[in-house]
Amino acid sequence: MVSSISLSIDSDLDKVSLLARAVRALCEDLLSPEDQDAVELSLVEAINNVIKHGYHGERGKDVQVAVGLQADQVVIEIIDHAPPMPTQVLDKPSEDTFTFDETDIANIPEGGMGLALIRMNMDEVEYHSSESENRLRMIKRIAART
Repeated sequence: MVSSISLSIDSDLDKVSLLARAVRALCEDLLSPEDQDAVELSLVEAINNVIKHGYHGERGKDVQVAVGLQADQVVIEIIDHAPPMPTQVLDKPSEDTFTFDETDIANIPEGGMGLALIRMNMDEVEYHSSESENRLRMIKRIAART
């Protein structure tokens, strides 16, 4: 079984939850509820990052999501036309993001956790950028059902 569907929204944060619900529904028969949560969280984080950081909150830009449903995995690609993600963001080890004193409320980092959360929740994460577009590819393997 291999099927795919492409969805597209305008870069409006209010539309992200609609897209997340649609992708979750597509994965419902393949993934456990916990894995559906992981996919939904990762998708929302990724799209919010595109809209907030890539497009600087500007509406009217397109964000595309391609969902590939395969026998052993769900592949989600987020495609945008914003400037590429800075290399230092990509190269930062995920575990460093969560190294802070949670009792020191004033100094808890405000940003930079989205990519780390995505990496923690998905089995594979790849980012490719060309002159015209960025692609964030996230893979969630389908656990064998017992």
